[in-house]
Amino acid sequence: MNWMQESANRNALEYGIGMADLLRHEIGWMLMRFRLTMYQYPRYGDTVQVSTFPTKVEKYFIYRDFKVTNEKGELLAEAASTWVTFSIERRAMITLPEFIRALDPPMIANPLPALPLKPGFTWPETDPLLSERLIGWHDLDTNQHTNNVSYVQAVIESMPEATLRNHQLRELDLFFKSECHLHDRLLIHTWLTDEASLHRLFHADDGREVMLARSVWAS
Repeated sequence: MNWMQESANRNALEYGIGMADLLRHEIGWMLMRFRLTMYQYPRYGDTVQVSTFPTKVEKYFIYRDFKVTNEKGELLAEAASTWVTFSIERRAMITLPEFIRALDPPMIANPLPALPLKPGFTWPETDPLLSERLIGWHDLDTNQHTNNVSYVQAVIESMPEATLRNHQLRELDLFFKSECHLHDRLLIHTWLTDEASLHRLFHADDGREVMLARSVWAS
């Protein structure tokens, strides 16, 4: 995800919609939906290529795909994502400004399907595993809210040690709902099922949902 975010930043700069371009309008980017599929993990010393491109622009949402390939051109991973813009002053989602809506996405064969705005997770009635994460300085991004990858780290850390030692993450589906800031305390509820694991992250102080997630692990 770090590699993908960096590639998105560089590609946005090429289109004139990078973070600095948005800051001049007192707005910023916010990731709303992200779905990753891992087909094969790169090994130590491998050289990989990360490519990204916008696929569709709507009134409120811009969609972006990612692909990771190795030196042989084999697909290692791919991801679909949905992004919105937010007002830095009001910390609220806004309509995409005209200079972003005017973007003409490239003609790419077989783009990934646009993600549904809501993932439709069904929460088990059993008690979840409980864990916490305190947001520190190195969790923050340039907008001074928690970096998306920090939430993924919290999800991974919520899994049992046996899963982390004996399995690999194969699929990850994320729905971001609200932001966190320095010194916020996150509570993570995790349910383990035969098909997938489900995760709910929320603020410890007021119970506001921060992120919902679904992860699939394979041996």
